[in-house]
Amino acid sequence: MKIEYRQDFYDNPETWNPDTWQQREGDKTRARLAAEWLPGDVSSILDVGCGNGVYTNLAEPGQFKVGLDLSRVALEHVSAPRLLADASLLPFGDDSYEACVSMEMLEHLPGSIYPNALREMMRISRKCILITVPYNEKLKYNLVVCPQCQHGFHPYHHIRQYQLPDLKTLFNPHFQLVRYTPMVPKKEQALPGLWNVIRVYQHRHGRNFPKTALCPQCGYKPDSSTVSINAISQTRPVATKLKHLWPKQNTFTWWMALYQKT
Repeated sequence: MKIEYRQDFYDNPETWNPDTWQQREGDKTRARLAAEWLPGDVSSILDVGCGNGVYTNLAEPGQFKVGLDLSRVALEHVSAPRLLADASLLPFGDDSYEACVSMEMLEHLPGSIYPNALREMMRISRKCILITVPYNEKLKYNLVVCPQCQHGFHPYHHIRQYQLPDLKTLFNPHFQLVRYTPMVPKKEQALPGLWNVIRVYQHRHGRNFPKTALCPQCGYKPDSSTVSINAISQTRPVATKLKHLWPKQNTFTWWMALYQKT
């Protein structure tokens, strides 16, 4: 039976564990760069899909921030003013904030509410919108397999991908893209199509199932006794060695894009 995983996944404490996020330098880099990119005269900011407050909790003189999210668990970690609400129906009047920020949120939204969320961000933003989304992600290359029902799905429930042409037209016609960059360099396997075939074979029977994932088909999620993916890799030296020896290529983790009202 297919279930609605959205709220269960985003209310999973493991997803927002602050100890884990403190180790994620890329996320902190993304938050700091967002603060640098916003124009200096921006004094009020709505962080839509703020999560556990990696950006919202950055204290910056002269700025009033509000964090908005659908996850009660995530909002428990937000020290700034916070609000439980839906991105597709923002509870604010037109032009309520000088800037709207949305980091790693848009790629998760179901198609039924995605256009409304974009319109709402444009409606409440008086000056600019800043977003981050995954960089040129190919969704099929990031699938994991549920060990219970063998269903393949994206572990973080990304349902759309973004390339530069997508960014250029995202908030047309009311907001114009004025600045963008790929950010947080990383290395990934070259020949990704071939590597994906090998990876799927290696990870059959759910061996690549992350502890924060939730299967949208059967509802399976690991409990605290589940062996971590790193431990599994260490017990499979051939697969680990193959991944280590496979040629790598340079790429990036996210896009950052800044839009100004036309």
